[in-house]
Amino acid sequence: MTLRTWQLRLSLGIALLTTLAFALPLGYAARQQAADRAQQRSERRAAALVTVLAATRDPREVRAAWQSTGADAASTCMRVPGSDEVGRCRAPGSALAQASGEDRAVRTRTADGQDVLLLPVRLPDGRTAFVESQVRETEKTDGVAAAWAVLAAAVAALTLIAVMGADLISRRLVRSAGELVRAASAVGQGELGVHVPVGGPQEVRKVAVAFNTMTDRIAELMQSEREFAADLSHRLRTPLTALKLDLDAVEGPAADRLRAAVTALDQQVTHLIGLTRKGSADATAGSDQATDLTAVVGTRMAFWATLARAQGRNCDVTVDPGPVAIEVGEEEVVAALDALLGNVFRHTPPGTRCEVYAGLLDGVPSLVVEDAGPGIPALEAASVRGHSGGASSGLGLDIAARVAEEAGGRLLIGRSRHGGAQLLLRMGGDQPGREHGPGTRGVPEGASPAADAAF
Repeated sequence: MTLRTWQLRLSLGIALLTTLAFALPLGYAARQQAADRAQQRSERRAAALVTVLAATRDPREVRAAWQSTGADAASTCMRVPGSDEVGRCRAPGSALAQASGEDRAVRTRTADGQDVLLLPVRLPDGRTAFVESQVRETEKTDGVAAAWAVLAAAVAALTLIAVMGADLISRRLVRSAGELVRAASAVGQGELGVHVPVGGPQEVRKVAVAFNTMTDRIAELMQSEREFAADLSHRLRTPLTALKLDLDAVEGPAADRLRAAVTALDQQVTHLIGLTRKGSADATAGSDQATDLTAVVGTRMAFWATLARAQGRNCDVTVDPGPVAIEVGEEEVVAALDALLGNVFRHTPPGTRCEVYAGLLDGVPSLVVEDAGPGIPALEAASVRGHSGGASSGLGLDIAARVAEEAGGRLLIGRSRHGGAQLLLRMGGDQPGREHGPGTRGVPEGASPAADAAF
């Protein structure tokens, strides 16, 4: 056997091993992403039915809304106390007891091995309804076959290229290939951020750079997908809370308030659908445009005024008389304000006082929300995603913190002068010439009294 033939055979073996090491973890990642998407679709189907229960408990209306979901009806069902099951419910009784006792969503398996998401819904009379959503097996494998076909084509192409360039392969290339194999195996074990050294011949350096870029991108996409799906559901909670409050507080028609809440919900849903269609890259394209913090907060507080009156809250609003520019989009400011005020309205008793300020604190654009409620017991863990405890999802403060970081600032959590929670978003750097010291209300002394509004 000649040296060239030996090198060709060796190159062929190494090429196959390397490309398969790439393909296997990527194929696994494609399958895992398909499973994650199936879970998210199941959660969206369940969330739609939770909205129905929040709006009505009439058995006929509930069944009509369930039937209107079309093909999704076969994968969902509802258990409403005092009425027959809507749809075919499959979750075992132990899962119902666990979800009711722990007051949280539970994932379980049915007797025939199907994955089911079970959501408990507390009704105003204290009883618990349940919404079930099946994770479809077909959705778990959606797109996996196509991904494997692309990977198989990539394996064949890379192997052919490796064989054609066998005469140029050296010991250094062999060592570099071994490093790539080890890194790819690490990716297959879940270490998505693993990198390989960039060195050796030009071709090897390009492969190493591409591999590092690929692993970084996969990690970013997976994290972005999870966070965006969680943020999407959380942004919908504010208008849904408005609907629930109106339905609980009003015995007769309350057209104006319900219309305002539904309008706000429609605006949020429309905007978020647009972001989803554009994708994560285009979703943040407009964030570089300057936004007037005081104008956005003043406009949005008109919506919260209706809810404050419904709960008998004395909520004081103070904004600086002039514009305060921040480098973050208007929708992000609205999302942060809704998250902070939503926590106040959900976690403090009706009638609890709250205060909102938007303007400059020590020359820094700031948004302050404080209340006279029980406060936040664990300040250190409050802003950590998913660690708020209780009935909260732990996402609200994380949304506000990320908006502040996008604006070049941060979220500060403390205790208000009324004994409750104080949440301060510092959204950017100093703006010279308009510095203020903290006043007796915890807002700038220079704020005009005409800018104060109590509702």
